[in-house]
Amino acid sequence: MIKALYEIGKIHEKNYDETQQFTEDLGAKYTATITINVETKNGSLIYTGCSMEKKKDVNYLYRKTPSARFDPYSLTLKPAKHGPERIIDRFIKYCEVHKGKLISGIEKVLKENREVIIRDIEVAAKNCDKNERYFVTVVISGRYVGEIEEFRKIFLGEVQKLPKSRAGTCFICGKETEVGAKVSDILKFATIDQPGFAYRMNKKSHDITMPLCSECFAKLALGKKIADEKLTLNFYGSCDSYDSRVYVLPRFFGERIEKHHRFAQNTLAAFDSLTNTFKEENGRYEKFERKIVAKLGKEETYSTLNFVFFMKARKKDEVKLYLNIQDVPPSRLKMINFAATSIENELKSLGSPYIKFETLWKVFKGYSQLQKKATDKNPVPPSDFLKCMQAIFKGFRINLDPYKKAALRYIHSFKMNADEKERKNLFFERGNIVAMGYFLDRLNNLHEGGRLDLSKSKSEILKDFFELYPDFFKNDELKLTFIIGMIHSIFVDIQESQGYTGTADQRIKGYRMKPDDFKEHLSYMKSKFKYYLTKIKDASHVEFMKRLFEIAGEYQLKAGMKWKSSITDLNYAFLCGEASKRLLMSSNENKKEIEDKEV
Repeated sequence: MIKALYEIGKIHEKNYDETQQFTEDLGAKYTATITINVETKNGSLIYTGCSMEKKKDVNYLYRKTPSARFDPYSLTLKPAKHGPERIIDRFIKYCEVHKGKLISGIEKVLKENREVIIRDIEVAAKNCDKNERYFVTVVISGRYVGEIEEFRKIFLGEVQKLPKSRAGTCFICGKETEVGAKVSDILKFATIDQPGFAYRMNKKSHDITMPLCSECFAKLALGKKIADEKLTLNFYGSCDSYDSRVYVLPRFFGERIEKHHRFAQNTLAAFDSLTNTFKEENGRYEKFERKIVAKLGKEETYSTLNFVFFMKARKKDEVKLYLNIQDVPPSRLKMINFAATSIENELKSLGSPYIKFETLWKVFKGYSQLQKKATDKNPVPPSDFLKCMQAIFKGFRINLDPYKKAALRYIHSFKMNADEKERKNLFFERGNIVAMGYFLDRLNNLHEGGRLDLSKSKSEILKDFFELYPDFFKNDELKLTFIIGMIHSIFVDIQESQGYTGTADQRIKGYRMKPDDFKEHLSYMKSKFKYYLTKIKDASHVEFMKRLFEIAGEYQLKAGMKWKSSITDLNYAFLCGEASKRLLMSSNENKKEIEDKEV
C-alpha cells in the first residue's frame, strides 16, 4: 500500500503545484466557505466584512494542524468547539509567529476588528444549510492564501520541516540520509499489520517507525492526497461515527516509470481514465460495487490494482485498516464480471436478481444489526465478509458453508421481523442472496453456464437447472428439498392471497429442518392443498401444483430413507427452491396440460 501510494505521487509530482503535495482535502461535507475579506486602501489593509460562498476549486493551503500546535499552517481553518473566537485567535497567533509586511498588516486588522469579525462569522454561519458545513479563510484583495507567494513559502517551510531530524535510513528509498518524518505522519492508520501495508517490512524489521527523507515524504503525501481525492469509493457499513471506504490503488510496473518517459505519459492518461470510471453523471463518485469491477476490467494499462478496505472516523484522523487485497490483475476482474453476468443471465426468468457486494455485506452483517439505529450500529466489517471479498478478488477457493449459514439466518430474521412494507421486498432479497451463492460457487468452478430452454418439460428444465449448479444439488435429497422449497413458496403465496395470517413459513423451524421435517412438511402441504383446491379459481394453477407434487414424489423415491447431506446444505437447497418459484412457470408443459384438460 505504501509503495502504491508512493508510486502514484512519484509519477504525478510534476502535475501538481508544490504546495498541493502537502495540502489535505477539507472533506466532502465542507461545501461552504466564510471568507474574511481584507482590502488595501491608501497603502494600508482594512477589514471589509465576511461573506459566504460555495467552496471553489482553489488552493486554500489547508492542512490539519497537530493537536499540540496552536498556530495553523495557513489562514484556513475549520471551526472548532470554541467557535469563531478560537479561529481568530489562531489566525492572530499565525501572524505573530510568521513575520512579514503583508502578514503584519493582517495581524493588525485581525486584532483591531476581532469582535466584529467574530460576530460577522456567526451571522454568516446561520445562512448555512442544515446539512452543510463551513470553513473559514482569509481573502486579501480578492486573492486566496494559496495564490500568494508569502503564504506558500511559509506553508512549505513548516510542512517540510523534519521533526527531530537525524541521520538514518529512509524506509522507502533506502538511502542513508537525514530523516525525521514518519509514515504515520501521512498514513494515520490504526493497523499497519495487514499484509501489504508496508512493503519490505517483516518480523525482522528493526525500525517500525518507518522514517522518511524529505523527498519520499513529499511523494507519499501527494500519493495519499490523490488517493483521497480521486481513488476513494464509499462502501457499505457507514454509521454516525465512521465512514466505510475503499481505496483503489493502481500499480504501474514499478521502476519502469522512472526509465521510460513515454510510459509515464501513458500512465498518466490511464490514471485519468481509471479515475473517470468511478464518476457518475452528476460528477460524484460511485459506491464500490460490481459494476465498478466491470469498468475496471476494461482498463489494461495498469499492471495490477490494490483494494484497501478501511473505516475512517468522522471529525478525527483515526483510520482503521481492515483488508488490503494486493495485486489484482485486470484478467481477474474480467473473470469476476464474466461469472456474475453469466449467473444474472441464467436467472433472468426467476425475477432478474443482481450480483452485488451489498448482498454479501447484508448477509454477513445480519438483518437485526442492519435494522439498528445509526448511533448503535457496529461499523466493523464481519470477518467472514472480509474473507469472502479476499477470495473473490484473489481467486482463492471460497468456503460456501459460512455464507449458507449466514444467508439462512438473514432470511429467517427478515421473515420474522420485517414489517409489511419491507416484506414486499422479500422476493428480491431472497433472489439476490441465492444468486450470490451461485456466483461464489461459479468462481470456484468456472464454466460457461447458459440460459435454460423453457420450452422443455418441467422435469427436463429441473434437470438442466441442477446441472448448472452441481455443488448445490449433488444428490437427489438436495434436489428434493429444492423442489419442496419451490412448492413451499408458492403455497405461502396461496395462503396469503386467501387471507390466512398463519402461513407455512411458521413451520420451517428457522431453517434448521432435519430430513424427517422436510418429509413431514411435504405431506402437510399435500393434504392442505386438497383443501385449497376448491378456492383456487385458475385451473392452470391447480394443474401446475399437482405436477410439482408429482415431481417431488419422484425425487423422494430416488432420495430414499437415509439422507447424508448436512442440515445446512438441505435447508439452503430449500431456500434456493423458495427463490426459484418462477422457474417452471414458463414451461410449455403448462399450456399442454390446460389444453388436455379442456379436451
